[in-house]
Amino acid sequence: MAGAGDADAMQAPLVLVAAMDRNRAIGRDNQLPWRLPDDLQRFKALTVDQTILMGRRTAQSLGRALPHRRNLVLTRSGQVPYAGMEAVASLDEARRRAGAAALYVVGGGEIYALALPHAGLLHLTLVDCAIERADAYFPAFDQGEWRPCWRAQHAADGRHAHAFEFVDYRRRPG
Repeated sequence: MAGAGDADAMQAPLVLVAAMDRNRAIGRDNQLPWRLPDDLQRFKALTVDQTILMGRRTAQSLGRALPHRRNLVLTRSGQVPYAGMEAVASLDEARRRAGAAALYVVGGGEIYALALPHAGLLHLTLVDCAIERADAYFPAFDQGEWRPCWRAQHAADGRHAHAFEFVDYRRRPG
């Protein structure tokens, strides 16, 4: 009998890309609560020429479809806010549309929570701050299930108000 892990192995690999503060906050008022140009540059490098999945509110916050990416929006209404985006009704449908290629989940909190149990790789930016009045969060996860496989520190500077660290985690087997 096939288990859930077997079904996940037959679908597009799931990769989560997120930036969060010390309390796992990822947003406030449907916007990023910081300006970190190097994080945005990394996000672009990771997702260009890939299929990305986001929720409707995240799609609205972008103001347009992100160029050079297939933009999938998980939505109950079947409607997308901008031309160049495609509606999907489920995570499974998004994975089918991605085919054998990885599916990059880019927000928001509910979509991350839905995808996290099936993800194999996390590209996280850990921002050294605590955002007041945050209203969107990355889900809590058991770090024992994940192995850090790469990290890079960035100090606060003239372009970045906060120090931050890029950390990539790979799910431990089993």
